[in-house]
Amino acid sequence: MKPHDIDHLFLQLVEAVSKGISPEIVFRAPGDAHWQPMTDIYETGDALVIKMELAGIHKDDITIGIDGGRLIVRGHRKDESKVQGTQKKRNYLQMEINYGDFERIISLPEGLDTQSIRAEFPMGFLRISIGKKPPKPVIIVSVSEGEDEFHGG
Repeated sequence: MKPHDIDHLFLQLVEAVSKGISPEIVFRAPGDAHWQPMTDIYETGDALVIKMELAGIHKDDITIGIDGGRLIVRGHRKDESKVQGTQKKRNYLQMEINYGDFERIISLPEGLDTQSIRAEFPMGFLRISIGKKPPKPVIIVSVSEGEDEFHGG
């Protein structure tokens, strides 16, 4: 490994952590059974939106759950190269698409109404929307003259 490779890996880590992505997603161990879909996370005025690229996956092969303050999305993309049947054997020259089980765990910020979660799956993109709780009103406390109990009197 060359010194500039280490610099590049460090910059990837810093960028990922600054975006709230856990380091294990950036540095996935070889042979890790799960892959992580590419994900965008953004806010609108009234919701947090998580958008995942899941082309080639059937909506019934996706599960979404909330555990404490974490959103957990799991699923499976079938590997067509391993499907038995009438297909001819394929000799891949390049294979970059992830297949098999995937999992993505996202830490959720405070202030979300997890009961309002909605999910849509148009054109290979899973879009999860979680509404924000209305801001709590500021409580104003008035100061009274009171008794002078602090000075003995």
